[in-house]
Amino acid sequence: MIATTKDVARLAGVSPATVSYVINQGREGNHKISSATCNRVLEAMTQLNYVPNMAGRNLRRQLTERVCLTLSDIGRPYDNSLVEDIQKVADRHHYSLIIASSGTPERKTQVLKQLHSRLADGAIIRFEEIEEADLQFLIKAQIALVIFSNSLTPAGFDVVWTNDGEAVSRAIKYLIEKGHRRIGIITHVLKDSSLDTRLNSYRQTLRDNGLPLDESLVFTGADRPQDAYISVKKLLQLPHRPTAIFASSDRAAISAIWAIRDAGLRIPEDIAVIGAGNIPESQNTSPALTTIGPVSLDFTEVANLLFSRLQNPSLSGRKHLISWELILRGSA
Repeated sequence: MIATTKDVARLAGVSPATVSYVINQGREGNHKISSATCNRVLEAMTQLNYVPNMAGRNLRRQLTERVCLTLSDIGRPYDNSLVEDIQKVADRHHYSLIIASSGTPERKTQVLKQLHSRLADGAIIRFEEIEEADLQFLIKAQIALVIFSNSLTPAGFDVVWTNDGEAVSRAIKYLIEKGHRRIGIITHVLKDSSLDTRLNSYRQTLRDNGLPLDESLVFTGADRPQDAYISVKKLLQLPHRPTAIFASSDRAAISAIWAIRDAGLRIPEDIAVIGAGNIPESQNTSPALTTIGPVSLDFTEVANLLFSRLQNPSLSGRKHLISWELILRGSA
């Protein structure tokens, strides 16, 4: 038989309400009972191998004590750091973290429906494409939300944005200053390519500096290393190959380094390479990868945004900037 709070109360010689106080003391700061009584209850719980029924407790309180991180894909190093920092903050608040991925539009719709059905009390959403219309029914359901987006205006939720477009422009300008005139790019695959901030910045920077737009230098592949490797091989096979490559992810840039080396070319002497994200692996390539990204992958403040909203749902919408810089190393 599974022990109940009544069994614990009987063995400890206290009321079931006192057992409840002990169980909730660490979570709710309840100090209404003495340490001697608390120890007696804890000893009884140990003897009976009692485990609190948190599902029933949370159902009564209409809380899940879970937060959700939604991602477009699993396994990206940038997102791994995000997961670690959210987990640390969640632990401090006695919350658990669940992760949901959405590799397709259908899967994204399903994840949002699950959130609406109270999969978690709050969510940090990092999808490649997200619109305000996708969020309205979550806001009405009082789900605390923090959204990674460079286009949304916070309204009933918080927004985390990056100045990655400006950082791309600095990277392309740097290459131009170094004498490069044919600069290839490896981009992400988006349903609407007009929303690709990094591709748009690449094109605009070339225009601003009087360089022609050559669409033969634009390839997709930034989402998967193997796709990036194939795309770079195609770039290198062009009759007039590029002298520099910007990749919209560090993983793609690392694949570019391998493809260039396999072609018998030198980096940066024959082809310069710049990535995006500043993931830890970018420092371990040979040569080390020049990249754009946050100097430190610390997402503690992003997690704090969510938990402060959980504690105070009436907060007005806030914007949090993760600043991206051009980080110069050996590949460019």
